[in-house]
Amino acid sequence: MSNSDEILEEPTPVASVRPGLPRPGRPRWIYHPALIPRRGNRFEGRGLGAAWLRLTTLFYGPSSDNLVKVGRKFRTKGLVITVAGAGNRVEIGDDVSFSGRIEVRGFGLTVKIGDRCDAKRTRIIAADAGVGIGDDCLIAAGVHIRTSDMHVIVDRAGGERVNPPRAVVVGTGVWIAGEAALLKGAGVPDGCVVGFRSVVTQVFDETDCVLAGVPARVARRGIAWTR
Repeated sequence: MSNSDEILEEPTPVASVRPGLPRPGRPRWIYHPALIPRRGNRFEGRGLGAAWLRLTTLFYGPSSDNLVKVGRKFRTKGLVITVAGAGNRVEIGDDVSFSGRIEVRGFGLTVKIGDRCDAKRTRIIAADAGVGIGDDCLIAAGVHIRTSDMHVIVDRAGGERVNPPRAVVVGTGVWIAGEAALLKGAGVPDGCVVGFRSVVTQVFDETDCVLAGVPARVARRGIAWTR
């Protein structure tokens, strides 16, 4: 899977005071738009699409030193980005069309979307772990990508957490069909297709495969798909 190293690394420690973070979906009045620079939060990008996204990119009030960066020829039909925490980065490549919602909640996280990707009504929740999507990916409507269960589950006997957050990494040239879900720790290699309403819960290592089912398994090998 390409461009995954920085996503899979442990989040970079941040010197800023760690504010208490809201849960995803909280009212937007506790956020401020990227149009109003505060606490070192920044938005970088040019063009009409980026200008519109600047209005719908929201930083949680106490958050600091976060960056949202958008490449050339970005297009959107209603993307909302919310960022809570410090030292996080959201990077969207060139010639990307994206609608839906991206929520980042944590410290030192990276959400990276490659060039020439097309996503419709997609929801990404990066909580305490990052998300990486390679170039030339097609993401159909209703897809959910999340790095955490959001609630902590612990073993009663030992007390250790049994459901820690883990990064999600998607390779280059991947097609994710409608209403599929990529959960914490999911890895989809280059050239793969994720079937309709499938649930990916593990890292796969074979390229050019169809991954389908709940949980997803390799359903066919040696495939190619066209946009």
